[in-house]
Amino acid sequence: MNDLQKNIYKVIVSIIETDGILEKFEDKKNYGEKKIIDNSSIRYGILNYVAKYSLANNSYFITSKCYEYLNNIGLMKKGKLLRGSKGSKNRFTFEHPVPSNVIADEIIKNIGDRNKIMKLLIETDLVTVITYEENDMINECGFTNEMPENSFVQMDMFARYKISGVEVPSRKIEVYGAIARWA
Repeated sequence: MNDLQKNIYKVIVSIIETDGILEKFEDKKNYGEKKIIDNSSIRYGILNYVAKYSLANNSYFITSKCYEYLNNIGLMKKGKLLRGSKGSKNRFTFEHPVPSNVIADEIIKNIGDRNKIMKLLIETDLVTVITYEENDMINECGFTNEMPENSFVQMDMFARYKISGVEVPSRKIEVYGAIARWA
């Protein structure tokens, strides 16, 4: 966990520990059965910071296919990748193997347990650089914003990749430049 990630963790904790925040949750007893956060502005903020936590890492996983592709089009500079080069022009993206909404809901379930929240963020800090084609494969399997049944409980963080036929990455690359969530 780098310094920026430590500070983003503190922001996440600050948001969910805000006085009266529990009043914004739809279902305080049966988390996971529906969107937990009733207020969309609050939900957006939490999802954004959860995603930025992993995006703030100095290195990301990358699939072999994407690594070869980025090398071929000249985007890898001394083994590093500029974050701002992702998008439709270059046809690759940064993908969260465990969707941010799944992580956020788990964090909300654990309000008051800072150690568990930190552990969740560390365990899901797996941003992966993939091609648009690989991203489409994941989306076509129906797991755009959710995990396959029991996969999160079983700590199978790349279950969506396995089901869709996308390689579970083992290589990491360094990234640099500004962090952008919705680009």
